[in-house]
Amino acid sequence: MNPGFESGLTSWTNIGTADSAYTQTAKPHSGRTDLVHASNGQWAVNTVQTLTGLTQGTYTLSAWVKNDGVASAGLEAYSCGDTSQTLDLPKSPQWTRVTLIVSVLSPSCTVGIWSNSSGGTLQADDFSFTRIAPGSGGAMPVGGDITYRRMSAAAGGVYTDSADRKKDVLDVLAPQGFNLARIRVYNKPGNFVTNGGEKQQLQPGWQDIDDAVKNARDAKARGMKIFLSFHYSDFWTNPGLQIRPADWDGYSQSRLESAIYDYTTRSLQAMKRAGVTPQYVSIGNEINNALADVSRWASPADYFALLKSASKAVRATSPTSKIVIHLTTPDRAAYTDWINNARANGLDYDIMGVSLYPFWTNMSIASLANFASWVGSASEKPVMVVETGAPWTLKSSGASETTMIAQNHLDPDGPENYGATPDGQLRWTREFFRAMHDTGKWWESRTGTRSRSTSPTGPTRTAGSSAATTRSRTHPSSDTGRPTRLSLA
Repeated sequence: MNPGFESGLTSWTNIGTADSAYTQTAKPHSGRTDLVHASNGQWAVNTVQTLTGLTQGTYTLSAWVKNDGVASAGLEAYSCGDTSQTLDLPKSPQWTRVTLIVSVLSPSCTVGIWSNSSGGTLQADDFSFTRIAPGSGGAMPVGGDITYRRMSAAAGGVYTDSADRKKDVLDVLAPQGFNLARIRVYNKPGNFVTNGGEKQQLQPGWQDIDDAVKNARDAKARGMKIFLSFHYSDFWTNPGLQIRPADWDGYSQSRLESAIYDYTTRSLQAMKRAGVTPQYVSIGNEINNALADVSRWASPADYFALLKSASKAVRATSPTSKIVIHLTTPDRAAYTDWINNARANGLDYDIMGVSLYPFWTNMSIASLANFASWVGSASEKPVMVVETGAPWTLKSSGASETTMIAQNHLDPDGPENYGATPDGQLRWTREFFRAMHDTGKWWESRTGTRSRSTSPTGPTRTAGSSAATTRSRTHPSSDTGRPTRLSLA
């Protein structure tokens, strides 16, 4: 066992530039010795070891690092039976604890640290590799989308708790730690839109601001915070479908900017009058490519002008609300491009929101959690997982229906195969919450208060909304399992 290099490089292997990785006794994080990466010229080196006899599951690889001028460096894990993982290390002359989430699907896994530079010094000490026991994610706020709640109840939908007692779904969820309610809002549900040549509509009379206010009142009465999600459409929006409301059809750019400002203002005023000022406001839903039919690719200045108009409306009307930007499927290049464009156009927002589904991405829990950590570093913003979820059944509701997963030929739960069953869904959700918690980037439930995380990029919090059928009988926050620690051999 040599996690702190007290026995030099015993059990560790250096791969790469000769003599660029070694141990020293000058000012380690703890003990007498630490690892150093440095050289007089250009170097590239990996210091790794292979762990064996591992149980399948999700792990955290943690270390204390001090990066004084090294150009690029990271923690790494590979040959673990899943996609290789790496976490870029921050540049800091102070000791900083970093954590990489690792999916282990085989009995062995190679872990370590790498660097590539022509100057500076990297120090590392006190490595640990810990299996994450499924749990609630500690004090991390968790929640989900309740938009259909009133409409479902009116149509005869029934929710029960674990004892099969019929209850309002909020009364099922609140006692289990559900403390954040996401509520979507559309301009005029019931208007037809053309989607792929087919006319579609949302159910009239629901999912507008009046319905949102009633849902928010009920959620707040159960002690929940409110996350209001504007779609700026009469229909559901996503990266390929950003249809402006029928009332705004034919508007010029300047008139569209005014319409978004006015609609956002009126909606938030209605929330405030009802005593349900939202803690979070998403200005658009999965807006990677467009907003209200304005393309980021064809007209980037116009696209960001719309977002800036929405942002100004939130700041003026509901200044205590945090502004969320909601993008979709994990892709570093796409997110980097969007983040850089937002900076160049001076967009004012507080939180980066992401959608992290295992079936859409075919990514493991570790890959999803590490992407969320990366987004925080890249954007220099807190990160909210706005949508996530795993299915509990693959059966369609009726003989004439096709499930989203079957229609798109998706793997139901990604590469880890928890199973599309109630127990599989529960196990996946528990492990996902714990992995997000262990990224070290999250807030306590007190609005605006930094958690024990020391990360400069802020917290990661999760708000789940499954795109597949979900199960309301149980909730993962009832389990408080503790991690099992393994020492590096």
